[in-house]
Amino acid sequence: MSDAEPRLDEARWSRERLRSFAVFQLIFWGANFVIRTLAAVEHRPEYALSFIPYRLLAVTAGIAITTAIFLVLLRYDHWTQPKRMALAFFLCLATLWPTNALERTLAGWAGADLSGITFLNYILQFGWIYFMWAGYYFALDLTHRTKRHAENFARAQALAHSAQLQMLRHQLNPHFLFNSLNAISSLVLDRRNADAEAMLLNLSRFLRRVAEPSPNPLAILRDEAEVQRMYLEVEAVRFGEKLQVACNVSEQLGDCLVPTLLLQPVVENAIKHGIAKLPQGGWIYIDARRVGDTLRLSVENDGPALPKSLGQTEGIGIRNTRERLQVLYGAKAWLKLTSRPNGGARVEICLPFAAAPAADEELLPA
Repeated sequence: MSDAEPRLDEARWSRERLRSFAVFQLIFWGANFVIRTLAAVEHRPEYALSFIPYRLLAVTAGIAITTAIFLVLLRYDHWTQPKRMALAFFLCLATLWPTNALERTLAGWAGADLSGITFLNYILQFGWIYFMWAGYYFALDLTHRTKRHAENFARAQALAHSAQLQMLRHQLNPHFLFNSLNAISSLVLDRRNADAEAMLLNLSRFLRRVAEPSPNPLAILRDEAEVQRMYLEVEAVRFGEKLQVACNVSEQLGDCLVPTLLLQPVVENAIKHGIAKLPQGGWIYIDARRVGDTLRLSVENDGPALPKSLGQTEGIGIRNTRERLQVLYGAKAWLKLTSRPNGGARVEICLPFAAAPAADEELLPA
């Protein structure tokens, strides 16, 4: 988030607050005018119509006074809620004497006799409206603050979510880079310089592709399959004919969404813990299929059998992949690492099926 964004957000909330207050004022004092007019029709019909202009002046004065109270409360917005409520009570109390004098003056202009109405009678009949206004105002203010806190909390969650995904993604690249550079070093030590040079060139192409900055945590499966092809070209220089690869990703599934670099650590694990441990090499099979509302991805190899304690087999890549799935999809996605009956391992990933949106829409998890 840029430095300008918090200021824009603050300005937006200030505008919304002022707009809500303006609507509240119109509704509250409009209702007050209607109720007082209906009460006059019921109890003092002789003043019901003649006093309307003066009643409008009284309501206008009420709007002006409460707006002034609002501006004072706004000035002390940093105070705690009990302090602001005490201040509002004091200000409403302070308005009773001048508003009483105003009401008596307006009643005199209308020809009404209020000499029999004491100050206490005025408070009980009209003055309480300011305290009611304060109660409604703080209810509105609490609603505004709650809404703002909820939005800030949701934004903080989204930022934390994005930061966690970026951290998990960037952990993969150094892990893969270390393994690749180690393989290049082994080729040089074995005096396979041409193979080392070819692997280095393929590695640079692969890293340029995966290092491209992207604001989206998701990509289409077709692009991810292309990334795996580039990665396997790097490893093909190292293993030669000992590495056999089969990939079953249909065109119909090419536009579905998957987390970026989802398969890369899984395929890397299949080579490191499977193919690399066999003198004769082996094969890797990558499969993608739709099952109902889910997408099932699997990576298999015919390497050595997994140890009984699968936790020892789950390195950085598998752990990060499982954690990324949990962050993106929660309980809707899972990853299973199992042994194949005839040796080797199988990783199966299940996630919600989602087609790629239009070009101008953001890629988001289902």
